[in-house]
Amino acid sequence: MFKSIRYVLKENFSNLYRIYSISKYELLADMRDTRLGIFWNFAGPAINVLTYWFVFGFIMERQAVDDIPFFNWMLAGMVVWFFIRPCIVDGCNAIFSHSKMISKMKFPVSILPATVVLKELFNHLCLMVIVMVIFMLQGYKPSIHWLGLIYYCFCACVFNISITLVLSVLNMIARDTKKFVTSLMRLLLYMTPILWPLSRFENYPWITFIMKLNPIYYIVCGYRDCFFYHEGFWPYRYRAICFWAITFILFALGSVLMHKFKAKFADLI
Repeated sequence: MFKSIRYVLKENFSNLYRIYSISKYELLADMRDTRLGIFWNFAGPAINVLTYWFVFGFIMERQAVDDIPFFNWMLAGMVVWFFIRPCIVDGCNAIFSHSKMISKMKFPVSILPATVVLKELFNHLCLMVIVMVIFMLQGYKPSIHWLGLIYYCFCACVFNISITLVLSVLNMIARDTKKFVTSLMRLLLYMTPILWPLSRFENYPWITFIMKLNPIYYIVCGYRDCFFYHEGFWPYRYRAICFWAITFILFALGSVLMHKFKAKFADLI
């Protein structure tokens, strides 16, 4: 296992510029056929935010959570979801989408999940700018606690790379993987306390316990804490242990699969 982890880490760190170049190329490729270019990296997320505000903040008029307007509380969680979901779904195709390149030349395949995450990180930062502007317009002043977003964003990146390592290899073995994951993501959104508070299950401690094991929920809680609660890392220490344990297991599993099948990807295409 540790040999596989060293192999993946070494290949990624020795190809950092290549990861950046591929991510930049794919990001620019998405803009190539549009007249407004980078404008859509801001307009797309802004339209999503406006849609959720119209549904949950205007039509449904959901009650505030911990004296925080529901739309603001939900938006702090959705910004995480808008980052993680495309990383996981597109990450399933991280290897298969570069099949021609893999079959024609010797290529460090293990860097491909990181290229997907880096590309989506740019879109995530664009959305974060929009969210921060919305919060500041509503009176939430920037504070030192907002620096914690750097840590939680790093957590999201590591988690995305870890799970994408696993799914990208599994998708090469069985093409049904992406269809299954895409369908499962719809369920995962509602199973993760993003659109509703976990306090609704306070009478069912076993459900609460299971929900708190969700790595995505740890990141969501972190973003909300930085924006609203300002409690720091300590209240989430046990969730942090669970998060990093699950993330390490995923990364180790992905590394083992990547190392095992590295010579077989051309045959699996």
